[in-house]
Amino acid sequence: MQPISRGDRGLPVADIQKRLHELGYAPPGMESEMRDLSFGEATEEAVRRFQCARGLRPDGRVDEVTWRELVEASFRLGDRFLYLRVPPFRGDDVRELQSYLNRLGFNAGREDGIFGQETERALRAFQHDMGLPVDGIAGTSTISCLLRLKHAMKETSVAVIHEALEDGEDRGPKERLVVLDLDPGQAELEEALRRASLALEDMGISTILSGGSGAPVPESKRAQDANQKEADAALGFRPGDSDKVGVFFFGSPRYSSPRGRRLAQLVASRMEEVLGYALPAPEARSYPFLRETRMPCVVVEWPPGADIPAGLGLALARAVAVYFDPKEEG
Repeated sequence: MQPISRGDRGLPVADIQKRLHELGYAPPGMESEMRDLSFGEATEEAVRRFQCARGLRPDGRVDEVTWRELVEASFRLGDRFLYLRVPPFRGDDVRELQSYLNRLGFNAGREDGIFGQETERALRAFQHDMGLPVDGIAGTSTISCLLRLKHAMKETSVAVIHEALEDGEDRGPKERLVVLDLDPGQAELEEALRRASLALEDMGISTILSGGSGAPVPESKRAQDANQKEADAALGFRPGDSDKVGVFFFGSPRYSSPRGRRLAQLVASRMEEVLGYALPAPEARSYPFLRETRMPCVVVEWPPGADIPAGLGLALARAVAVYFDPKEEG
């Protein structure tokens, strides 16, 4: 879709404003803009607030990613039946279902709001234990049963526990595949990733370079490609809108990936060594590349025009190597 931004008018703007208002994002002045069907300063501020709350890039524009998030945010558990399908159900109702299952001890995997195989397995296990028809459908009876068990839900997600345990496992000698992903038009960063690729290959870790040249490819498509290749980790570089390097991993207000956080911390630490200054602590975000990849994933946002140190590629390779095998720390 064509991005909708400040200065635009019409029914698409009205739809965006209506959704923002219903979700509680209505700063002073937006009601006037709603009457005029105009995308003004208040609407832009509402979009930024929504994007920040959803872990998106807060640019104040409604592109395909932000629009999809607006639609997903409108669903509540019980609004529709949920089950495994292609394409998968996506939305806050799915995220709520995953959260309930995880806090009742049924591992639904990452709470990403995407109904996948892990969510279906957890749902079927829950139905079996509760004596419900084991059909893998979150329908009226299953949701009612979940809601009745709210008092038994734990604060900690079993998915986080499982992922943290996996993060502590000995990754030792094993064939590994890492996706190194880059937006087009970043020639110097592409060279750094090529150096990282060569260094990783020397360490026995296979790599795939994606993006970089050619026409831009949506992040969701790049995430899908990484999943299909069954990569063990993914590292993406994007142009930033800040004067500081940012390092991000998948997370939302109630859930964050322990393995993603660990990889992000290693990447930030190794980059600090070659940059010569401290970076902001890695933060949780829900960018499509982070949210939709099934492996530990990190996105680095690089300030436009910032110098790229000669040792960046090797630093990235070392971070990945230590992630897979902590004995490489030395």
